[in-house]
Order: sequence, then structure tokens, then C-alpha cells
Amino acid sequence: MIAYCAGSGLLQASEPARPENAIQLVADVQEAESRRDSDVRKIVSTRRYVLKNDRWEKDAVMQVRVTWESGVGKQFEILSMENAEGLQKRVFHKLIEGEKEASRNDWQISDTDITAENYSFDLIGTDRVLGRDCLVLKLKPKRNNKYLLEGKAWVDPKERAIIKVEGRTARSVSFWIGKPYIAQEFRKVGDMWMSAVNRSTSDVKLLGKTELCVQFLDYDIKRSGGSAIAHNTPK
Repeated sequence: MIAYCAGSGLLQASEPARPENAIQLVADVQEAESRRDSDVRKIVSTRRYVLKNDRWEKDAVMQVRVTWESGVGKQFEILSMENAEGLQKRVFHKLIEGEKEASRNDWQISDTDITAENYSFDLIGTDRVLGRDCLVLKLKPKRNNKYLLEGKAWVDPKERAIIKVEGRTARSVSFWIGKPYIAQEFRKVGDMWMSAVNRSTSDVKLLGKTELCVQFLDYDIKRSGGSAIAHNTPK
């Protein structure tokens, strides 16, 4: 375990006490997320899926409305598809099925989250990403799970939030996709940190390199007090 070095300059005296090690940093993030999410009752978002392969003349595009509700879980509604016939259409439906499988009724407790239960961690350095000074964590999955990543996470210690995650899945997603490389970025919506964009690259059998980009276009977040937050991704 690499202790955080006070000389890095990322945290000033006026800011919260620095984490002593990777485990403490992750615990701080979990505590902050739990506090921010505690009164959230419903989230409605729109996603744009873009599937790319050099063998296709046009990219396949799907737009989906995703609704998460406390005690209910996630519901997916396909709004539209473009250039998605045959294989592309099947891939899109498989993606939705996979997300349904990965979702949990309680979104705050998941066997796929970045927690000490799911990963071993090391603090391996500092980096500036998305305009923020971050601590970099090395992620080592504790289980051979297709939803866990072997890679890195960038944590903003001021926000106590994960800003970016990159890595390869610990286990093959499917026999024809293998272990995709995934990069996910997050953005702040109100006081919460939500997915902004998710990119994955796979070497698909018979098709070669295939890329998927998921853009999270907007959010409508409803809390127990009735408040709502709407946010649109800049074009």
C-alpha cells in the first residue's frame, strides 16, 4: 500500500484531511456518495449508443431512456434505432440485457462498485484529468467477474468522487467479444457525480475491432423532498 504523500500539493490546509492510504480514500468516496445519494428516489436519463466497425458503411445508433426508481430498479425503453439491422440490432439488444443483469434494486450497494469488497487498491500517483487534480488508484478485482475491471481509477480528493475509470474486464463478457477495454468518465450533476461517457473497444470474432460509445445525454434526478435536477450534455 502506498501512502499519500503530503508534498504532492493536491490538498491544501483548508481542504478535508487527506486520506492516509488507498483503502481510506475509497472509504471516503463511499461515504460521500452515500450522503449525496441518500434521498434520491428516481433518476431518468437518456443514453445514445453508437456502435462502430470499419466493415460497416454507417455507424449503428440507438437511443434509450433509462429509469431507476428506489425499490424498483432499472427500466429500459428503446426510443429509436438507426442503421441497426441484423447483427447490430442483436448487439444492441444484448447490451440492454446485460445492463439489466448488472443492475440492482439498491443502486448504493452493488457487487460491481469500486469498493474494498470488490477490489484491492494501490495509490500509484497523481494526474490531472478533465481539468481536475486527481489521485490515481490501481484496481485489482478480487473476483473473476465480467463487470469488474483490472485497471485504474482517478479520484478527485476535494470532491471525494471518482472522475474516470479505465481497464479491461476481469473475465470475458462473451465468447465472441472477449475482454473489452473500457474507459468511463463522470460529470457533476447538481451535487452528484453521474456517468458522462462510456467507451469500450473489443476484438469481435469475424468482425475485428468494434467500438461502442455510450453518451449520457441528460438526467432528471428526483429527491424525496420533490426537488429535481435536469442537465443536458453540451453538444
